[in-house]
Amino acid sequence: MVSSDLAVELGSDALAGKNIDVVITGSIGAVESVRFLRSLRRIGADVQPWLTQGGALFTTETAVSWAAARPCRTSFEGSASHISLGDACIVAPASASFIAKIASGITDTPAAALVASYLGRKKPVFIVANMHDSMFESPFVQDNLKKIRTYCQVLEARREEGKQKFPEPAVLADQIAHAINHRNQHILITMGTTRGYIDDVRYISNYSSGALGSRVSEEFYRQGFLTAVVQGPCPIKPRVYTKLVPVETNEEMGAAVKDIERLGVQGAVFAASVLDFVPTARKTGKIRSTEDLHVQFQSTPKIISSVESPLAFKVGFKLETSAASTELAQLYLSKYNLSHLVMNQLQHVSATAHTADIWRPLQGPSKNIEGKVAIARFLVNDAKKILG
Repeated sequence: MVSSDLAVELGSDALAGKNIDVVITGSIGAVESVRFLRSLRRIGADVQPWLTQGGALFTTETAVSWAAARPCRTSFEGSASHISLGDACIVAPASASFIAKIASGITDTPAAALVASYLGRKKPVFIVANMHDSMFESPFVQDNLKKIRTYCQVLEARREEGKQKFPEPAVLADQIAHAINHRNQHILITMGTTRGYIDDVRYISNYSSGALGSRVSEEFYRQGFLTAVVQGPCPIKPRVYTKLVPVETNEEMGAAVKDIERLGVQGAVFAASVLDFVPTARKTGKIRSTEDLHVQFQSTPKIISSVESPLAFKVGFKLETSAASTELAQLYLSKYNLSHLVMNQLQHVSATAHTADIWRPLQGPSKNIEGKVAIARFLVNDAKKILG
């Protein structure tokens, strides 16, 4: 519950306990700084904004201070606030002029001195260049970017309309969290649904909004895991991931899962609503509406069973129309060698709401976990404990 105008609603603890300095320089991308600061706070960060003279041409000290819920810094102070005490520094947007300062070691402004202090202490500095493509492609800017890449992490801007634009703020916040929390652990995630084609136009399918699978994959990503997402058709798709493999049919999903397994994974989350039955044959072209339509079905192999690697963290999902018994939950946990089984009741699931029970082999169920974000955080926190 948000209790004041300055508060934000936490959707993740990915940056909890992290103190992050954010430098806002002279680019039109500075108009996104309010949303970006709030996005960092929504995943747990404590943020300190720094506004340069150029940045103040595009946003205001008042707006930035409100977004960060603390006073913005604009000048050198007797407290030597430009000495790096935080966990990371983000320069977003970074103008061509400010990039040149970093590359040349010029520290004539508090923000430039702050970046130098971060680099001197070998703490992470992230740069997001925002400018017109004609400036970005300038040999001087490219030389400066090449130089600072040896000691800064330069993140891609959103290239659009001949400009290096500010990325979607929430996506950039997730990318920063992923980089700060980086783990060399690979997680396979299936989501969405699959299709069984009757002809080249018609198919049968389960329904999946993709909302829960997206929340789960996004939380794994921002917590530093390397995510390989196999995504069947669905309206909601994850906004961040390491690798995304779009598929349509059971066969395509099964093949993608095996390919990813061969590359090596430490955990897997099978959140896809996969068809249990598909047409025995797909007719070429379109069946005319004047024809009688007769369709035979055959059962499909369980994709969750195809993963042969022993995984300490393996999550299955099961949708029922009534509350699951302990016997049914334990049967599925044992049959598919699961570390977790997420049991859903149809009447408690929608694109915007979700209540689930999560079962584990040696523990009783965690009942009535409310909301897709809460389910995602439960699974990711358990993965961190299990995988170390």
